[in-house]
Amino acid sequence: MLNQLRRGASGWVAKVFLAGLAVSFVGWGIADVLRSPGSGSQVLTAGDTTVSVRQYQEAYSEGLNRLGQRLQRRPSAEEAATYGVDQQVLSQLSAFALLDEQARKDGIRVSDDGLIGLIQRDPAFHDGSGRFSRATLQATLRNAGMTEVMYLERIRRAAIHDQLVASLADGASVPAVFTEALGAYSGERRTMNYVTLQPRPVDDIADPSVDELDDFFTEHHGDYRAPEYRGFSYALLSPAALADPATVSDEQVAAFYEANKARYTTPERRQVEQVVFPDRAAADRAASAIAGGTSLADAASAASLTVADLGRVPRSAIPNATLADAAFSASVGTPTPVIDGPFGPVILLVRAIESEVVRPLDAVRDEVRQTLALEAANAKVTEAYTAITDALNSGAPLSEALQQAGVATITVPPVDRTGTQADGTRVADLPSEATLLPAVFTAEPGADPTPVNFDGNSYVFFDLGEITEARDRKMDEVTDRVTADWKRDEAGRLVEERARALGDRVRGGESFAAMAEVEGLTLQTANSVTRESGPAVLGQAGTRAAFSGPQGTVAHSPALASGEALVLQVTEVAAPVDPASNVAANVRASLDETVRDDLYQSYIARLQKVTSVNYNPGAIDQAKVGVR
Repeated sequence: MLNQLRRGASGWVAKVFLAGLAVSFVGWGIADVLRSPGSGSQVLTAGDTTVSVRQYQEAYSEGLNRLGQRLQRRPSAEEAATYGVDQQVLSQLSAFALLDEQARKDGIRVSDDGLIGLIQRDPAFHDGSGRFSRATLQATLRNAGMTEVMYLERIRRAAIHDQLVASLADGASVPAVFTEALGAYSGERRTMNYVTLQPRPVDDIADPSVDELDDFFTEHHGDYRAPEYRGFSYALLSPAALADPATVSDEQVAAFYEANKARYTTPERRQVEQVVFPDRAAADRAASAIAGGTSLADAASAASLTVADLGRVPRSAIPNATLADAAFSASVGTPTPVIDGPFGPVILLVRAIESEVVRPLDAVRDEVRQTLALEAANAKVTEAYTAITDALNSGAPLSEALQQAGVATITVPPVDRTGTQADGTRVADLPSEATLLPAVFTAEPGADPTPVNFDGNSYVFFDLGEITEARDRKMDEVTDRVTADWKRDEAGRLVEERARALGDRVRGGESFAAMAEVEGLTLQTANSVTRESGPAVLGQAGTRAAFSGPQGTVAHSPALASGEALVLQVTEVAAPVDPASNVAANVRASLDETVRDDLYQSYIARLQKVTSVNYNPGAIDQAKVGVR
């Protein structure tokens, strides 16, 4: 049973639920979490199975986080809708609900004991020595931003769902004929002779005629369009900007240090191992063996048990008071007597002790002073923000509101969306530039712009200034730039024309070596090139040309270096002896995963035909508002 659960938690079905997260939870108190009830309104139903507002919010929040990682900022509600976060979440939750409903009908369940054993024994939760590490679990859970309830719901679902679909998809793989075809394609090796043609220096190319320049400008006029420029003034409210450590007295620093000494104290930590026994008799036998000189590891092995490494932890990390007292009173290297733990009798062993360390006041004086200055500045930000917004709501213009609040403004000359002025100079040190500039360029002239919020309690109030609309530039404004671009384009055309002519000569009967010698070009050979290795030597375009025809093919293409050109001739084509062996294991695994996913999606489609899914739009909207 345990192996089946482990497969459910680490196999392909679980990946849908865990999204690659190796999450964890506290080693004690698992049973209580398993019995925590769900609650709340329902966003959808599939038969007798429901999805609560809380479950939707968790999934929607994760969807926003994934989008935020792509955008490198918190997405707005409009962006979330544009990227289809809500539809993706509903699709995912609907599929899960259909599987839950089918599992309910089929009576498929997972016991609490099995789930606890799965979590404690899964190799994903072991440390480098191969032992269960509670510290690793706790750290991973914190980093993942998941609660114990969320994790347990997912792993239980993964195990149950795996039992539903394992018989359908386990062992499914891509057909051998496809693997061999892919291997033949990727494993084919070619040898070719080639020469590299250098473009003419642009200074050697005559200036274009007026008509040529006009035609080029007309064809590429969009490249020379002047962007919109906007000037604006702004005021920054942030703790960092308003903090003044010089206003914090030594007495305040000392008082804060004494009141918050725990902040500057690293508590005693102990490297703790434990063995949980199934019953008291087994624990007593192990204790007797240990008293006779047997190590804890050997005593555990004799009982077919493993030693779990709880990591190097402070007392607070062990929630059971009895176990914590025993661990922090034990001597290094001496196993404790048998202790009654929440999961059964326990023997602990302390491997190492790190003593408590208190950083003295002199070592943290500047840090404390900065902390107090930031705390005071936080209050100043809130006070100033309230004063400014109150003034704006009373009808005062932003400049007057800022003046009343005593906040200085900074004027920014007209810039484009990248913060660059018309002369090419970038404006430096704009606060939260990635959010401020988009806000400036989406603000409506004459309307009160919404302040930009960043880093929690930090704000940028801004007011639009001079606006220069985007426009098409005239030729006389960009003549030099257009001329330079035409020359570069012409150099590329000429080198491509030469490459085509040289290829035609070889196709016409001249040997490749003779052509290279006559033209004064260096003959080079690329040996045993594959479609994967080719781009490093020939470039992407050169590799495509090299594999564009049979042995003897003559082709030309752009070279690896910009502006250069290749002329090549394929001299040898070697098919792989064992095509399938050229398909890497990870590629096979990915292809097999795709096949299994297709089967999974087909199964979900079948369930949709027999079980209707009903949605509650009001609850969905309520859930999304709660997340935002």
